[in-house]
Amino acid sequence: MNSSSTPRIKIWAMVAAIAAPILFVASLPWLQNLPDALIFLFTGIAATTTVVGSFVVAVFQDRKLDEWHRAAARFASQWGWLAGSGVVALLLALPPFHQLIMSVSGAAAGVATPDRTLVLLAFTFGFMTVVVAQMLCTVVLSFVWRARKSRAG
Repeated sequence: MNSSSTPRIKIWAMVAAIAAPILFVASLPWLQNLPDALIFLFTGIAATTTVVGSFVVAVFQDRKLDEWHRAAARFASQWGWLAGSGVVALLLALPPFHQLIMSVSGAAAGVATPDRTLVLLAFTFGFMTVVVAQMLCTVVLSFVWRARKSRAG
């Protein structure tokens, strides 16, 4: 890969990462009429496109950083997801946040009055799954990094 293609790849990855969830949300009225299997397929495609695009942008961005910027990025990534998870956990205790979750879920599903308990449990379990997955990936990547860096050169 030559250096002249790097900016173009990064720009396309950024566009894909931003456009995928926007296009998915915009297509929800159309998706509601499709079978569940297709809806899950399109959801997976949108999520995968967003994650892969974000990874590509992060890799290209990391290549340009010096030690000071890498330390800032490391600090932000180490504490940012923890702080964000803590904020969401606190918000889950607030009734106005419950209403927001209910409103967005009901609007997205086209259901006037979705089951409150089911929606809140699904959101909470999904949130907990993301936090546990982040923790497990942190542990695994720590072991991989240590194993790789501990090898005799």
